[in-house]
Amino acid sequence: MSRPVDVTAVRLFCKSPGSAQLRKRAAAELATLEAAGWVETHRTLGSDHVVVRLERPQAVRQELRAPQGGLARGRH
Repeated sequence: MSRPVDVTAVRLFCKSPGSAQLRKRAAAELATLEAAGWVETHRTLGSDHVVVRLERPQAVRQELRAPQGGLARGRH
């Protein structure tokens, strides 16, 4: 059974049209996302930008349940 994943696509602009070299801000944004746990899965080149598809596993939420039984309250 696979874990659910979050998916996002980000448009990052290049230094010059037709190149794959990212601008400084775009490279920093991609590095920040990767440091936060996002993993690049696909990259599509445009004329002046790159569309990057990123995925990360969703956090598993732990449900806290009240204990069964427990101490009786009140008088005995």
